[in-house]
Amino acid sequence: MNRLKTLDKLSQGKLTRREFSAAMGVFGVTAAAMPIVPRSARAADSITWMGWAGLDVPELAPEFFEKHGTDAAQFTYFGDEYEGIAKLKAGFRADLCTPCIDVMPNWITAKLLPIDESKLSHYPEIIESLAHFEASRFDGDLYFVPVYWGTSSFMYRTDLTDITPEQESWALLFDERYAGKISVWDSTDAVIPTASLVLGYKDDPFRPSGDRLKKVQELLEQQSKLIRFYWSGSTDNLQAFASGETVISYAWQGTAMQLIAEGEVPTVYANPKEGRLTWVCGLARATGDGDPDLAHDFIDASISAEAGKAMIEDLSYGSANKNAYALVSEDKLTELDLREPEKILAAGNPYVFVPIDLKAEHEAIFNEVKAGS
Repeated sequence: MNRLKTLDKLSQGKLTRREFSAAMGVFGVTAAAMPIVPRSARAADSITWMGWAGLDVPELAPEFFEKHGTDAAQFTYFGDEYEGIAKLKAGFRADLCTPCIDVMPNWITAKLLPIDESKLSHYPEIIESLAHFEASRFDGDLYFVPVYWGTSSFMYRTDLTDITPEQESWALLFDERYAGKISVWDSTDAVIPTASLVLGYKDDPFRPSGDRLKKVQELLEQQSKLIRFYWSGSTDNLQAFASGETVISYAWQGTAMQLIAEGEVPTVYANPKEGRLTWVCGLARATGDGDPDLAHDFIDASISAEAGKAMIEDLSYGSANKNAYALVSEDKLTELDLREPEKILAAGNPYVFVPIDLKAEHEAIFNEVKAGS
């Protein structure tokens, strides 16, 4: 793996355990050294934090480590949120976890603990639209605090297509002119909402059912004949895109921005007329053995403006703290397309919780589409 591909997969939490160990070699770090606390046992005065690979760096919670020292938090990662939920339900002891807001209804079933908002000095600095998610609270208590956010869209080669910014639309992922040159993430989280948006279902693109779902399936069947491949890891996606094997690809924000920053492949991260997909992730308290005050200190430090600055500059994602943007240069914000966070969030299509039964139906339909392609 080169550094670009490794950083992308780390930042998206998409590395398998084997890839994770190999990736650490790229940076001269062994897997055993990755926890913030490189020790086999957690001290009584520390907390355990479970989350995505790539978020386990002190710069993303600077106030906490300045106050409590580097031994105060130990990190363990999960492959995806459902693995994390399963670990908690199986008895794994963690003080903090890193859910995304659209999965919170599932996380809450793992016996999360309420968060005391009065202990979060930086909570008033949260971007207004991120501070009041319905799924953040249960029975009147706060369970989720937003830390960072991002978008998903598609990227395209400016040297190998004639696409202009005015033409940017999710419909380009279904355009016969680019048959055999399109790649899409192998996930219902990508194909269902993008097909729904092309069909005009902007009111709820993530949860089509009934006749809407039939129309989505028909469109995905048409798309499958145009697809070069469905990618499960961004390394393959980046290689094909860089070589010109594909010219349009569904992309995570981190992937596209890192590719654009390298400047070797003429790339645009699209702002489709139907809106990008947007997601918000953060922190929640789980049933661990650590000090609750330490857990609250960690949450508070993670939503500080300084932590947000590191999130923006190092991982190319938006910070939930509205004051973080003033700490980043205008050039950097422009480069990352993060100059107007409220406007970007308002224009996007925020991921929402998909009920388990409907999610299973989406998966079954997508598998049928791929089997017939």
